[in-house]
Amino acid sequence: MSVTELCWATTPNGTKLAYERRVSAEGPPLLALHGILVGTSNWIHQVLRLPRFRWLLPHLRGHGMSPPPMPRQTIEEAALDAVSVLDAEHVQTAVVLGNSLGATIALALALMRPERVQGLVLVEPSLPALAGEDERERLRASADLVRALLAADRIDEALAHFLEPRLGPDWRQKAGQRRLEEWRRNVFSTPAWIEAVLAFDPGPVPLAALDRPTLLVYGAETQAAYRRTIFALAELLPNAEVVEIPEAGHGAPVDNPDAFNDILLAFLRRIDILTDSANTFR
Repeated sequence: MSVTELCWATTPNGTKLAYERRVSAEGPPLLALHGILVGTSNWIHQVLRLPRFRWLLPHLRGHGMSPPPMPRQTIEEAALDAVSVLDAEHVQTAVVLGNSLGATIALALALMRPERVQGLVLVEPSLPALAGEDERERLRASADLVRALLAADRIDEALAHFLEPRLGPDWRQKAGQRRLEEWRRNVFSTPAWIEAVLAFDPGPVPLAALDRPTLLVYGAETQAAYRRTIFALAELLPNAEVVEIPEAGHGAPVDNPDAFNDILLAFLRRIDILTDSANTFR
């Protein structure tokens, strides 16, 4: 029996967006937004190890079964896509989690529709507006390089640009054939998403007005730009706490799922999402 089932939500512009939901789960709803390229496997260790939660896992545009990104894709439009998943599930409010690109979208969702968010878990959002000009330049160069590689049909070289720094030179073997096939499709959306991230700047005033309880998470072995972003957000958000995950880089939910799941459960207890002992939800 499959752990998740594929569903469809209708977005504000009438597009059908794919998402997965945890089968036979009746616990509190958790909307989990994945990072660029990797898709919903970003949250595999949470969905499998915390089965009682009502996991909702959108396929961001250009990933999985969802359509390609919109022309001039924006983070704000992606946030409204995520709201359409809550609407399709008749969920009024949820805890929203995101990693990397997904965390950027989760933050935008909370800013635009705070009444739909019970709490935020932001794992290293990509926010070059806070990280500094060197991060902007890195992302611009990354988008240009990947676009050129894809135009030349050098798909695996485009994948290596993202995966080799994280997985090492044997990234193909570590990824496995099934994930490689998915990532070879997903990689075509990456330049559009990088450009969307570069264009997103929420500004200090909206962030200071966001009172949702927020957990800011970074990996102990992550890049300096993501660490800067986390602490810049911590200074701006009025109800945020920062947690470092040991033995983890940019993808803490996958890199160290035991530590991440423990801090997630602790956060959910603090904001009264859980009233039982943590073991009840394992």
